[in-house]
Amino acid sequence: MFTLQHSAGARPRRRRGIAAAVIALVAASALAACSTATPGAAGTASGAPAKGPKVSGSLTVSFLSGQAYIDDAISSFKAQNPGLTVQTTQAVSNTYQPQIRAQLDAKHAPDVMFVWGGSGNAMATKILAEAGELQSLQSSPWVKTVGSTANSLVTYNDKVYALNSFQNPTGVEYNTDLMKKLKVHVPTTFSEMLDFCQTVSSKGIVPIAIGAQTGYLSTEVPLELANTLVYSKDPKFAQHLADGSVKWSTSKLWKNSLTTALKQYVKMQDAKCFQDNPTGYSDAAADQLVASGKALGVDIIGSNLPTLKQDAPSLNFDMYSLPATENASDTVLTLNTGAAWGVAASTDNKKAAVAFVNYMGQPDQLAAAAKANFGVPYTPTSSTKMQPEMKGVEKQYLSNKVALWQTNFWPGYQVKQTMIAECQNLLVGKQTVQGVVDAIQKSLGDS
Repeated sequence: MFTLQHSAGARPRRRRGIAAAVIALVAASALAACSTATPGAAGTASGAPAKGPKVSGSLTVSFLSGQAYIDDAISSFKAQNPGLTVQTTQAVSNTYQPQIRAQLDAKHAPDVMFVWGGSGNAMATKILAEAGELQSLQSSPWVKTVGSTANSLVTYNDKVYALNSFQNPTGVEYNTDLMKKLKVHVPTTFSEMLDFCQTVSSKGIVPIAIGAQTGYLSTEVPLELANTLVYSKDPKFAQHLADGSVKWSTSKLWKNSLTTALKQYVKMQDAKCFQDNPTGYSDAAADQLVASGKALGVDIIGSNLPTLKQDAPSLNFDMYSLPATENASDTVLTLNTGAAWGVAASTDNKKAAVAFVNYMGQPDQLAAAAKANFGVPYTPTSSTKMQPEMKGVEKQYLSNKVALWQTNFWPGYQVKQTMIAECQNLLVGKQTVQGVVDAIQKSLGDS
């Protein structure tokens, strides 16, 4: 359902202002968990030797806390380049974005950094490329092989600026044994969803935990619902955005779908789909509700599965997509862009930085990254299979009943920030559905 063939680089979003606002804060704080990567066994994760010329010097790599795979990639790359020293820094998402962006603007950023595809936040590739903060990677060998959808999200002015390595399914990750114990089944229509929530909650269990205190998680459910409402009617909505034939601010389909999704969000809350006071729970606290058996499932991005599994190593999990209509076949799997990697334009060690990103772009490394982060390739092959924890959405993925998060295509960071604030207000009764819609549409450029 979603295969974006056009470069979205012609639709830049502007986020320069946010960095200036946080420089003073960043100057007083540093990224957490600074360490020196130590070499592992020689070769890549699959045992194959590293390709490309040897590099040396000192390299800094920054990424999100808990990012799976990257330490292994650094260790194996360093083992193949014994003259190279690698320093790593990491931070949680809400801190990482303003800190690294401010460092980029101050020209003392990490050489290689975790970035986002699209233009939805301060560390989104197109925003950084427009600001001249990233090194072009257009000549890298992986550009021709990762696929047009992956590249379109990290392209600006017809040049690729980051390696977009995989995508993550988004949905409700649930305890399969508890589901059986409660004698309930995965809901496949919206009315079934409401009945499901009322049945499960009546037994003292939270049907779907959400960590709405963690910014973007307050928006996750309505965005998933809206994707099904949009793409079930227009499977090529993303392509239409890219070629300019559809605009967020004037699309009746989008506005109507957003309105319906937010109304459904309220209905789900009224049906006790979520825990009480969801804005009082972080993502980690929501995970703990599942790990402790107080919640049946949690709305989650696949990349967060390692943390959930670490919290609950004895539990068995699977995933389902939230239904938004009364036709089960309408339901679309929402995917989030996974780890993308860019090189700072100001780096003093361009050769090593580009070589490391190219190393991560090798097929075996891409496969290792996707597996470690519970991700999937942008383009499935006949042999592509999902891991057991996501088998419930495999059919949607393989049949291309998918759509990326809307944030990849929004015209600026302010849309995301607006939606986070307004959805949190909606959950605590301080805002109406119409008020949320009006605020979001205004941030999208409605006149």
